[in-house]
Amino acid sequence: MMPHSEINPFLAYLCKELSIQFDVATKRQKALSSPEFSELITATVQETLDAYISGELDLQSYYGFSANDYKVLAQKSIDSYSTTNNRFTEITEKHADLIEESVSSDLIEFGKISEKFGDIQNHLNHEVQRANKVIKELSNQVKNLEIKTTLDPLTKTYNRHALQEHLLAILYKEHFNYDMYALMIDIDDFKLINDRYGHIVGDKVLIFIAKIMKKALRDGDRVYRFGGEEFIILINRTDKEGAKLIAERLLNLCRQNKPLVQNKQLAVTLSIGLTKIVKGDTIDSLVGRSDSALYKAKNSGKDRLEMEF
Repeated sequence: MMPHSEINPFLAYLCKELSIQFDVATKRQKALSSPEFSELITATVQETLDAYISGELDLQSYYGFSANDYKVLAQKSIDSYSTTNNRFTEITEKHADLIEESVSSDLIEFGKISEKFGDIQNHLNHEVQRANKVIKELSNQVKNLEIKTTLDPLTKTYNRHALQEHLLAILYKEHFNYDMYALMIDIDDFKLINDRYGHIVGDKVLIFIAKIMKKALRDGDRVYRFGGEEFIILINRTDKEGAKLIAERLLNLCRQNKPLVQNKQLAVTLSIGLTKIVKGDTIDSLVGRSDSALYKAKNSGKDRLEMEF
């Protein structure tokens, strides 16, 4: 029996897998027949259960990951399938009635039978199309939900929740396959920008800086909005010099590129704290160390990089 603590993460994973399978199926063909619909759900559930029983399924990243929202979507899927299945049952019964009627009749009216079969076929097509429409809508809801729970809506960088989930996956590993570094980044004098130009301009500056950071990163590096005007970047597969190079590139890009505010360019600079992720780190120890390095950068004149290891 599955432990109660794992039910919600399992449902979250299962609903996500179903949405993916529905999306693939509806892209491959315009409509799913009732047997195809049932077979797809059965196969996906069985594969997920097999993966769980064999230990291949890692539910760690699904703990607390909007499980209730996924459960609501899963219930909608089940209700939709149940409704559709009932309609197919009704239509099948119409088929049976029609056959019985044609057998018991002395004179077979082929035109009438053909017309009724046409009506039944139209009913079937309508139900399959309706089911596919609901599946597509649910699939889109799952995708949008996942985006909302991992992305900051303003800057479109990853959010703090995504950072915690990613760090937990990293820090729980027994061995690091490669070196990883963290950059804690703060926009200098951001409060003055908000006070002088207003929060709308402040938001534009945040979006501008986020775009610069994305451009400076390599594939595999990730930027997260930690809160307010603070960001964290996780850098992998590099050494200390490589991490410093990325940080200096960010500083230079901000110096050279200025957002346009009220028809003039606004000078924006960054302060950056750099540290290495080491065995035994917790989220608090890693953030604390990078924050301490950032504090040094602020107190040393801003627009600079400081490190703490």
